[in-house]
Amino acid sequence: MKKIGLVGLGFIGKTHLDAYQRIENSQVTVICTRSEVDQEIISNYKGSFVTDYDTLLSNKEIDVIDICLPTYLHEEYIIKAAKAGKDIICEKPLTLTVESANRIVNEVSKHQVNLFVGHLLRFWPEYQLIKSYSESDKLKDIEIVHAKRLSQVPKWSSWFQHPEKSGGALFDLHIHDIDFVYYLLGEVDSVYAVGNKNKYGAWDHVMTTLSFKNGSKAFVEASGRMPLGYPFTIGFRAQANQSTLDFNVIAGENIENLDQSDHSFIYYTDEQKSSVEIDKGDAFENELDYFVDCLETGRNNSVIPLDEVVYTLELLNAIKSSLETKREVFV
Repeated sequence: MKKIGLVGLGFIGKTHLDAYQRIENSQVTVICTRSEVDQEIISNYKGSFVTDYDTLLSNKEIDVIDICLPTYLHEEYIIKAAKAGKDIICEKPLTLTVESANRIVNEVSKHQVNLFVGHLLRFWPEYQLIKSYSESDKLKDIEIVHAKRLSQVPKWSSWFQHPEKSGGALFDLHIHDIDFVYYLLGEVDSVYAVGNKNKYGAWDHVMTTLSFKNGSKAFVEASGRMPLGYPFTIGFRAQANQSTLDFNVIAGENIENLDQSDHSFIYYTDEQKSSVEIDKGDAFENELDYFVDCLETGRNNSVIPLDEVVYTLELLNAIKSSLETKREVFV
């Protein structure tokens, strides 16, 4: 049983707390937050609350620190946890620069603790199936990918809109599909991106073309500037020579209530199409259960190793460079 210290109780923190309650070999023992806590959480949660991070780190019962804080705080909080000898789970993005990522990796290595980064699509049932199809004759040798992730401006906090705090939609939304196409197709040769900035200077609508070393191409779009009332929209189309897999979701304002959203998942071959059935599963639960199991069993983290986390950040920074220079950037 791993005892978890959960840091941050915003949208993602609450989502992690809910997922842990369904994972047998983990228990959220302490929540560290300075925000007012919902009465529903107080009623259903059997652990304790603290407001001071150092107090949490000094608790010898805590095995794992789960960081669900704004991105600009990640490096500081991860390094403190590493120095305290705690294993760490951190929401994506790990940080905003490769230099910061390297400092983090050096610290966790130095203190011999484990760090897991929540790149959720690698644990999302539909995307797991896309990955498995790509490794079989059903979708062998993907030639073209088209992916999109469109959202309204997040309402629950203003820090998302500031580039120095969140990296904008580039690091908050675009990262999901950029990481997954890398997971699916391998290393990238070059990127070319165009987009728009918000009034604070954050890239909040980005369209990127990626050319992969295996010859595949991907066009990926992300927006955090859709108008009020526009549904959270996900799309992913992967095309091979003789087949195509097409996944689409139209949800609410965010990823909440996905079970009630409009889904389609269709597999096409020449002159045939069929709906793809997906086993029910929660991506956050899959992700956190995997991380905890790695710690419990000593299993190697092969789904999202740290070198791949850093590589995805390299891609995002190459895309940022392309946006700023208006040129193709080689990786």
